[in-house]
Formats: sequence, structure tokens, C-alpha cells
Amino acid sequence: TQAMSHRAGLWASKQAPHLPETFRHRRRRHPCRHRRIKQPPIAAAAIEPPTSAAIETSTHTVPSGLRLEVLSQRGEMGVAGAGLAAKAPLVFVHGSYHAAWCWTRFFQHFAGKGRDCFAVSMRGQGGSDVSPGGNTLEDHAADISHFCDEVTTSHGGCAPVLVGHSFGGLVVQRVLTQADPPMLAAVALLASVPPAGNSAMVRRFLRRDPWGSAKITYAFVAGAFKTNPGLCRQCFFSEDLPEAALLDHMQNIATSSQVRLLDLKALEASLPIPPPRAGSPPVCVMGGGADYVVDTAGLEETATWAAAGAA
Repeated sequence: TQAMSHRAGLWASKQAPHLPETFRHRRRRHPCRHRRIKQPPIAAAAIEPPTSAAIETSTHTVPSGLRLEVLSQRGEMGVAGAGLAAKAPLVFVHGSYHAAWCWTRFFQHFAGKGRDCFAVSMRGQGGSDVSPGGNTLEDHAADISHFCDEVTTSHGGCAPVLVGHSFGGLVVQRVLTQADPPMLAAVALLASVPPAGNSAMVRRFLRRDPWGSAKITYAFVAGAFKTNPGLCRQCFFSEDLPEAALLDHMQNIATSSQVRLLDLKALEASLPIPPPRAGSPPVCVMGGGADYVVDTAGLEETATWAAAGAA
């Protein structure tokens, strides 16, 4: 099947009920360079949406001539911060059956912290052009690299933090290991498909929960998550997501993918992703303890891959 999207997202604390609704927000595990990181709770007031800088829609033309949809929101002026990490813009890369729209809740948080935020809809997703020859992992990685270079230039040489979720995380891994990768301040992989692909995770899921696996497989093969709220919730969202928000997201999901993000058979030729070079930007791997598909073993696989670039 096409990617089994993952019910995990950005971990902040056990007491962060207002994290972005697009991703699951239960208790999180943090395999970041094989270190467990404890962070203090984030106050609800700290993640209230900013009152300025509306979200804008534009396009980015890649060397192939295709135009990619870009959503962006400028960071609030006058927000205190020190060093490159506080100034670096953020570039977000979505996973399967999603598009740039899924990151707008993240925009609300990070723009309020003074960060410029950008999300790209990959080829054939959202409002982006469809490639006549299909989409490969290398095509997506080249497009994202080209966009990151533009962001770096437009920010006076300040390289972005690149964030990828699900199969978007696999694209980000490929960006990092290209022959001529873009300048990046850091990388964050959220419930990412591991560098060897999702086959081992899917097998573990089948053994762990055969009935749940059968339902999700049916939902993806038949596209039932586009019209069935219960299956949409089971595939992508937490049980506590309000019904109105679920229906709104389901409508977006139903129209997000003009074509498959990746041909999984063709993808095998690009896997496994080679380890990042020594001196690569720091990588933080994040996931959720309640994730149906991206389990702890999958997170540790990705964290082990990322650690190679820290040598």
C-alpha cells in the first residue's frame, strides 16, 4: 500500500494539550542521537496563535519547470532569541496524502517565536504541478534542496532547519545525503520512515495487531479514509481530535494527492538511504509511543542512521 501515515507528531511535553491537531500528541519518546531528552512543560499561553502575519500562498519553480505550492508565515518581530537556532527559518515537508496545509498549526507556534515558516507541497500534491514522468525520491529531494537554497539566499545566508514527517522524512534524509546538499542549520525527523523503508515496520505491525493492520490496509488500498471519518481518524489522528476538526482535515486529505507521492516499487531502488557524511547538520529524531506504525524500533533505526553524521 501507499504510506501508512503515522499518528505521531511534535513532542513537547506530557502537558501540552494544544499542540498541532494534525498529528497525534500522546506521551512521546525522544531518540535524539540516542539520548533521552527531558523538556519542561510548555505553558498553554506559549503556544497560542500569533495575532500578526497572515499565512501566504505562493509558488516556487524548480529547475524542471514545475511549480510547487508554498505556504509561509513570517515570524513576529521583536521576539527575543539568541544565536543561529533562534533566527533560522523553518522549512516543513509533509508525508503521504497530505500537502503544505498540514503544517499551518505549527506555523502558529513557531512564527510566534519569531521564526519564518515555510511548507512545500511536493510534486502532484496540494496545489503543486504534476510531473508527467512520475515522482522519485531523488526528484522530491532535488526540489526541496532547491527551495532550501532559495530560503537561505532570501535570509541573508541563514540556512533553514528542515523538518520532515512520515515519507517526507525519508525525502529529507535523501536531501541530507545528496552529492551537493543544501546548507541546513539542523534537521528534524517526525515519525519518519526509516532509511531502509517501512517494510520491516509494517511486518512488525502485522504481527502486533493483525486486525488493526487489516483495517488500515483496506483504508489505504480503497482510499476509504477519504470518506469514512472513523477510518480517517484511525489512519491519521488521535481519538481526542474534535469531530469538526477531523472532518475538516479529512476534506483536505481527500483532495491533497493528485498522484501518489512515491511509487513504492520504484522506491526500492533508492533504498537504503546512505548514512550522512561526517559533519552533517545535527539531526533530531522524534516519534510517539502510541504510533501505530512507526514504532520504537523504527525510530531507533533512524536515530542510528543519523548518528553516523555526528562522527
